Amino acid sequence: EVADVNRRCRKSSVLNRIATFRVLAILRQWISRQSQDFVSDRELRWNVRDLLEEILQNNTLPSNERKLAQSIMAVVVGEEPEWSRDHSMHLEAILRLPESPSEENFDSLRAVDIAEQMTYLDHQLFLAIRSEELLGQAWMKADKAARSPHVLLVSKRFNEASRLVVCEIVSRTSVQDRISCIEKWAAIADICRLVQQCRYQCLNNFNGVLQICAAFVTSSVYRLRKTWEKLPKQTRQTIERLQFLVSSDQKFKNMREALHTSVPPCIPFLGMYLTDLTFIEESTANFTDTGLINFSKMRMIARVIEEVQYFQGTHYKIEHRPRVSLYLLDPSRLMEDDQTFNCSLEIEPRTTRSSVTSQVT
Repeated sequence: EVADVNRRCRKSSVLNRIATFRVLAILRQWISRQSQDFVSDRELRWNVRDLLEEILQNNTLPSNERKLAQSIMAVVVGEEPEWSRDHSMHLEAILRLPESPSEENFDSLRAVDIAEQMTYLDHQLFLAIRSEELLGQAWMKADKAARSPHVLLVSKRFNEASRLVVCEIVSRTSVQDRISCIEKWAAIADICRLVQQCRYQCLNNFNGVLQICAAFVTSSVYRLRKTWEKLPKQTRQTIERLQFLVSSDQKFKNMREALHTSVPPCIPFLGMYLTDLTFIEESTANFTDTGLINFSKMRMIARVIEEVQYFQGTHYKIEHRPRVSLYLLDPSRLMEDDQTFNCSLEIEPRTTRSSVTSQVT
């Protein structure tokens, strides 16, 4: 009888050791892969700290497991991870708006330098997105600024970059200047997509391509019939090819195929994933008919977020060039939509019916 009790005690001790080891292994993976959870959730950090303290109070804990628990504890009770703090400070620094208008302008900068710095800025913002920002359609909620700050930053940057393209085009009064401007932006978009010959790096910045292509189809630019008619055939073909690539048809089918066959680093269009997540959230219930958690839905959400994380895992070898990025970030160069449309009307007034009739006769 005493032997049975001892056997049960030994078995219980072994099971407890196995359970403890598994818990520590899970915590180690969690912290190494998603340390931001412990930065943003103080209650979680305290609960894990209490659990680790309880584990460490066990005098029979093997030395290896004790060291593991102590190393996890050091991370949990420590300051914000250095990499997270450094990237936040770096992002804040590069996005700081210029105090005065930038000295550089569109005409003074090379297309390849603009494409590179667009990619650099887009990538830094894309890297900053935390996984939890993509959960529960946080970017659409009333407290979105607190729950999805970097998703909102990516969206804001996309709109401002696209608006800069529009402003540069409609601010030129002569047709030839507008043609040259469109040609250069088309070249920039092409560089964002293709191999950069002078530095031998493939940018694969699909987000940058779409920023520029979206500008071409705004009402302020699209209506410039005289300009588009005189645009060289080769430039029109380049634009059509790029627009086909980033088309939203069939849930961005062409862009997805290109992404999945490209070698990272790549910058996808975040809106594509937000659309996927919105569809999953709104079309699938959180619980099954029997009241259980719908793990099928959770797996679908996880697959989308894992793809975002995959593209966050590879970095570009691009140097930050402030003189170029300050031009791209300069708010003084941007106009509101009604202003750009008025400029568009000034440089190419609407064709009235009477003028059309006189041209025909």
